[in-house]
Amino acid sequence: MTDVDFSHTPLKNVDPATISVWRWEGVLLATIAAIGSAIPLAPLSPVAAVLAAIVVASAGLAIAWFWAPARYARLQYAVDESGLTVQYGVLWRTQISLPRVRIQHSDVSQGPLQRRYGIATLKLYTAGSRYTKIEVEGLQHADALALRDALLNRVAPRG
Repeated sequence: MTDVDFSHTPLKNVDPATISVWRWEGVLLATIAAIGSAIPLAPLSPVAAVLAAIVVASAGLAIAWFWAPARYARLQYAVDESGLTVQYGVLWRTQISLPRVRIQHSDVSQGPLQRRYGIATLKLYTAGSRYTKIEVEGLQHADALALRDALLNRVAPRG
């Protein structure tokens, strides 16, 4: 097995605003989990319900606060004449190289938090059985649109 040299195509991080989006998503998830942990305990012991909610919310918020920057630091992408390379993963790292010729169609999506921070997710769909949908989260909305157009038009993007 030979090593692949990606030095000719430097990987770039996505927009740093992605960290804020992921943290807010973590806050919402921690809130829902805290409420969910308190509801079954409330009829038995209101004090236990409140303590459970505090513990679950605190753990969820701590994870969201520290996980988002670690995830951001490892989410990178590069575009060259052959296609797109995406690298991600905090504990288990993955690198996907997607040739332009395999891209069938694409979407650019934004949730409410992403719209608030001006970022988007580029979704690329391919033929095949594995990685039939590749997502690049955290791109500036204009960059996601330009990257989508460049990949689908089979021309190298500017910049």
